[in-house]
Amino acid sequence: MSQRRVAQIVAERHRPRNPLERLVRYAAMRRAWTAELRAVLPPALAPHCQVASLRDDCLTIHVADASLATRLRLELPKLEPALRSLGDFAAVQTIRVRPAPSMRAL
Repeated sequence: MSQRRVAQIVAERHRPRNPLERLVRYAAMRRAWTAELRAVLPPALAPHCQVASLRDDCLTIHVADASLATRLRLELPKLEPALRSLGDFAAVQTIRVRPAPSMRAL
């Protein structure tokens, strides 16, 4: 992988599909997915969860700690129908819940 300076990447901003633009778009999509996810979660869990990735049919959710991960896993059977009713999550077949202890306030 070639190393490029941030200034070079920013200078290429006018080019479609440059690395910075892809990264910014993916970050915006993750924020939108997280908002949708939190809308169907119980209020006690919602602020502690965020979408880590959504690829193909696999949704990965990061939570603040292991105990919250367990709580979310126990809630998933009740939440899956509501989650799959949302457009972005309709094709999800696998939901992974991972504790992310390095996460600060979400």
